[in-house]
Amino acid sequence: MLRKSRFLCRTVLLLCVVLFIQPAQTFAAQGLPEIKAKSFILMDFTSGAILEEEMADEPRPPASMTKMMTQFIVLDKIKAGELNWDDEVTVSKRAAGVDEAQIHLKAGEKETIRELLIGVAVQSANDAAVALAEHVAGSEEAFVKLMNQKAKELGMKNTRYSNATGLDRRLYRDPPETEGEIMMSAHDAAILASQLLKTHPEALEIMSKSTYTFREGTPREQKVTNWNHMLPGLKQYYPGVDGVKTGHTDKAGYCFTGTAKREDFRLITVVMGTGSQTRRFSETKKLLDYGFNHFQLETLVAEKKAIPGYASLPLPNGVERTVPIVAKEELKLPIHTGERNKYQWQVTFKPNLKAPLAAGTVIGQAKVLYEGKEIKGVAPIDVVTRVGVEEASWFRLFFRDIGDTVSSWF
Repeated sequence: MLRKSRFLCRTVLLLCVVLFIQPAQTFAAQGLPEIKAKSFILMDFTSGAILEEEMADEPRPPASMTKMMTQFIVLDKIKAGELNWDDEVTVSKRAAGVDEAQIHLKAGEKETIRELLIGVAVQSANDAAVALAEHVAGSEEAFVKLMNQKAKELGMKNTRYSNATGLDRRLYRDPPETEGEIMMSAHDAAILASQLLKTHPEALEIMSKSTYTFREGTPREQKVTNWNHMLPGLKQYYPGVDGVKTGHTDKAGYCFTGTAKREDFRLITVVMGTGSQTRRFSETKKLLDYGFNHFQLETLVAEKKAIPGYASLPLPNGVERTVPIVAKEELKLPIHTGERNKYQWQVTFKPNLKAPLAAGTVIGQAKVLYEGKEIKGVAPIDVVTRVGVEEASWFRLFFRDIGDTVSSWF
């Protein structure tokens, strides 16, 4: 009887613990419906804050989302003055022979870089991607090296490129001589999309085209519809969507890196490994709805303004005893609606700070915490002195110490 009583007590206690703990485990995703994808991420464009994610750092085949990097490399070359939009590219036999999505290039014909970039962004044209890669770097293999180098620069830790298209190696008639298959995580795809749009905002003008006509008015005219069906006028239109890139192969499933903007609040989404062409957009809609309905973008500190709770820094050997400190740059973050009081500042100062200090000297870093924890994806901002402060003379410090000693007596 005693054993039964103990067993019953333990069972009841266990149930109570489970019931007590369970709400805390699901609190972060409260309000987010199930996302039917192998991995996904919802990220704030401005700060990089990760609002929701699942398996986001797991490398997966990205299919044609690879072409975001292809565009990035070409746009970098244009920005550097090494290429021009109207430069002509002579299409090689190899580029013209790449299958799957294409704009039906012919060996020996010439197309402008602008037209080929539109082909990559709108039609996801593999022949256009290879033609650009060969023109920029001399070969697709050399272009792949540029892609991997750029990924490293951007901090994409779970990415490896082996071609400029995102195709599986078996889908190439003449595959590039590189190692392995392409892999990229959802998190890396979000980083790539964000940095692409920050560095080259003009890319939105191309990728936001709902339809386009190649070689218009010629016998080879080709009208295409953007594979991103969330753009205006298309099947799964979502207000504010203006990019960025879809992808699909048998290995990758249906993938989509998207972005949408409402006023000054832009979100980046990635879904990988969804089950159908429409599913990748319906799952993206869930993420966007959640982001826009549950968060609002706020300026937590303005540039050159004091951080709440950290107006000054003690500086015992300065002419002034304290020096006013400010944020070096503005920090905007998406805040959980109605939970502003759950965000706090944490400032870490450099050790052994002493006068003299010039105005604008970096003396520490500040980060924002949510419910006492760091917010993934948000980099700390520098804290600087607002004014300069000179070192006090030994004479001043001597009499300051005497004054402090006398004051302590009363």
